[in-house]
Amino acid sequence: MKLLDIIERIENVSKAEVERVAPKECSEIKEIIAGTIPENLYERMIVGYLTSLCAEYIYPETFHLPKNDLDYVGFELKTGNIEVEIAGNMLGSCMKGGRIVAKRAGEETGSSMTGGEIIAGEIKSIGNTIGGRIRAEHVGKISKDQGAEIFIRGMRFKRGLLDRLFGK
Repeated sequence: MKLLDIIERIENVSKAEVERVAPKECSEIKEIIAGTIPENLYERMIVGYLTSLCAEYIYPETFHLPKNDLDYVGFELKTGNIEVEIAGNMLGSCMKGGRIVAKRAGEETGSSMTGGEIIAGEIKSIGNTIGGRIRAEHVGKISKDQGAEIFIRGMRFKRGLLDRLFGK
């Protein structure tokens, strides 16, 4: 099975639809991911769902993502563990649970996450979060609406009064 086979069989981009048609074995999903270069937003989201499904299928083992620089890694992750060296944008977007570990992550990391944990060495930017926990050594930018617990170099991130007043 290839990514195009999944695209042809789904009605819309949702985790339930991708899960309905995707292989049920993580090894088969890994082959799809390894043989794919997502070219558009639609394909990037589907590959992101595949990373989450693989982690959920093999839980409590850790899914070691064999490919770097993919967007949407851990998209809507409910449970499971993912390790990746370099993640693209939207790492852990909409995640509800589980754990993602990355050396580097791109823009909008953790966007709309409600639970789970992201641990990274370096994050370009943290998107607006609802809940969960993010731990990082270095963060470039943090969006203004944060519901997640954020720790940078072990220190809890809190916006100052002036930052909140001026929307920073």
